Amino acid sequence: MLRFVSILALTLVPSAGSVHAVQAASFDCTKAVTPFERAICENPELSVADQRLAVTYETATGGLSDLARGAVRTGQREWLSYAQRACTKDARPLTTGTYDERGVSCLLGVFSDRSALLEQSRMIDGRRFFPMARYEAFPDPYEADNPDSWFPVARHELSWVELDDAEGPAQTFNDMVRKQGDLVAPASSEESDPDADEGEANNSDTRNTLFVHEVVGQSRISIKARTYWYGHGAAHGNWSLTYRHYLVEKGRLMEAGDLLAGAGWEKALQDLALKAAKAEHGDNLMLDDPRYLTDVVADPERWDLSDPYALIIQFQPYEIAAYAYGAPNIRVRWEDLEPYLAEGAYEIR
Repeated sequence: MLRFVSILALTLVPSAGSVHAVQAASFDCTKAVTPFERAICENPELSVADQRLAVTYETATGGLSDLARGAVRTGQREWLSYAQRACTKDARPLTTGTYDERGVSCLLGVFSDRSALLEQSRMIDGRRFFPMARYEAFPDPYEADNPDSWFPVARHELSWVELDDAEGPAQTFNDMVRKQGDLVAPASSEESDPDADEGEANNSDTRNTLFVHEVVGQSRISIKARTYWYGHGAAHGNWSLTYRHYLVEKGRLMEAGDLLAGAGWEKALQDLALKAAKAEHGDNLMLDDPRYLTDVVADPERWDLSDPYALIIQFQPYEIAAYAYGAPNIRVRWEDLEPYLAEGAYEIR
């Protein structure tokens, strides 16, 4: 098994009539045995990705409590098991042969994604966050007879951050994030059959993240949730952006009434949102029935509170514009919402 604990640069001495590139990996390539290990050593890009991951892992675990460090270490072992299954033809570790072009390309993405996740381990405004994840891989039964398939395996990744703190709000915050993660991406049953002939889990890829978006002193921790789903063979994937605002002192997620209150605030917000959407997106706006905005703009999961001058409202692809336009947002000025701000809204902001 690979040990992602150090960086070892291995310079291969050229033999007569041949040229070998300088290789770098997180382990001794002279001891590489499995196709997975050999792929890392023989592919320069993958070798660099492995080296980056080793450094990122060491940095991510630095300064963590023993409990949190142990959780990240366990997560790294689970990821390693997943990485050896995610890029094969049958969601099982490759025991003989070599990875083809598709397999190497897949491994590069898996390594890069893991490094990006570990980079979420950091101190923000006096609070230490660390990343957790859950991985699953199943063979796609619809691709089993296609030797040239680029999607033989359905891959699922869910990642989130937790607070490393023995005291304070850590436990309730961590429970909240885990619960939200389960809502975003429910775990597949441990008894599910990876060789089943049906089921969305077997013929699609998902990658969902819940990462820190903003920390506001001792009052609020905001999480940005990004979901991605790609059905094998589809023209493109689908994705979304939402937010979860944890109120530290209250020990719960923010509700709409914590920020806006008073008679008619929903209608006022809808009118202001429609005005902003027309001003900011012009001809790109596709909104046949403005009443559709009511439930969307009043949902605190659509609210990004990071702008000191305006409430940012997030829309999803297809909602108010064409898919190619992406996931647009709008800004409603706080001064226009002044009559409807709830008591305590300033502290939340």
